Amino acid sequence: MLTMKIIFILGLALTIVSATIPGGVTELSGADLKEAEDALNNSLSKLASGDGPNYKLGKIIKVTRQVVAGYRYVYDVELIEGSKTKVCNVQIWSQPWLENGIEVTFNCPDGQVVRKHSA
Repeated sequence: MLTMKIIFILGLALTIVSATIPGGVTELSGADLKEAEDALNNSLSKLASGDGPNYKLGKIIKVTRQVVAGYRYVYDVELIEGSKTKVCNVQIWSQPWLENGIEVTFNCPDGQVVRKHSA
């Protein structure tokens, strides 16, 4: 019984620590989720005013963030293109100190698109 308690406590401690380790992946909620939503909407606006694609955010299903020489956001979202809605995986690698340091990758049922823009 004592062994099970120790294993449980160590597992819990590891879970808490891994959420704050650089390179660790964290599922977002609350204010962090709002920040990620703003980052995605900003990228969608910048890309739509340039060479595209021209998507609007429909619904966020899930977002994770990873700290890796900047931030790497991974979104499962519904994107709206004209009158069509599609579920896509979108990744934003944000390195705002670089010229065109925001890389956005759209993985949708009709293919993959990768674009860069400035912060």
